[in-house]
Amino acid sequence: GVVSTQGTGEKLESYKKPTQSGKPRRDRFEATLAGSLLLQGLFKLGLVGKLEEGLCSLSEDHIVYLCTNPQSSHAIQAFLTSAAISSSVKHRFIKTSVFVLDKLVMTPSGSRIVEAMWAASSNELKSAIGQVLLSKEQAIKDNTYGSIVWKNCNLKAFKLGVNSWEEAERMKKKKVESFEKLIGDKNEKEETLDSIQISNGNEGKVGGDHSEDVKARDIRQAKKSKKQRKG
Repeated sequence: GVVSTQGTGEKLESYKKPTQSGKPRRDRFEATLAGSLLLQGLFKLGLVGKLEEGLCSLSEDHIVYLCTNPQSSHAIQAFLTSAAISSSVKHRFIKTSVFVLDKLVMTPSGSRIVEAMWAASSNELKSAIGQVLLSKEQAIKDNTYGSIVWKNCNLKAFKLGVNSWEEAERMKKKKVESFEKLIGDKNEKEETLDSIQISNGNEGKVGGDHSEDVKARDIRQAKKSKKQRKG
């Protein structure tokens, strides 16, 4: 059936579709390990700069190439997962790439990119991603990599309707936040216990040293008294 996006903000039709021409030529456009590692380092530090304009102006063919290539896909993933890059910059790239997600989702590297895009998206963008993936539902579900994305992105709930999907997303987010709080409280408690144990250990050590000092002093006094009696 047709998926309604009513109440989710922007619609897929409002996104600017990238150009279809511009197939990568190996003599001018080739992903390398060194280049990928350099970009990963820059993206992790949030150093996007002029690269933003280049990323968001890519043709369909270039997007597919970069996101499915084993080398360059790691750089794209670093861009999408970097805590130092703003959501608005990531969203701009995702809007450019959303129309080719059906070509990415069924490949080893591209499927990881789709999941990274999903995680970095707002509900409005997730709605657009969901529309594209639902258009190739059966092919995606029959594919090894596509089926993993289908499950991890909870597209079954999205297919049932926007309201139930958004509720499922809120519940999922709430569970993650509760888990993170639980882990945080546990770590804090363990740190407190460790500090108490260290403190107790130091106190015991001080007490032990003091006891040894008293014992040595008593021995010295006993020897002194013995000498005096002999004198």
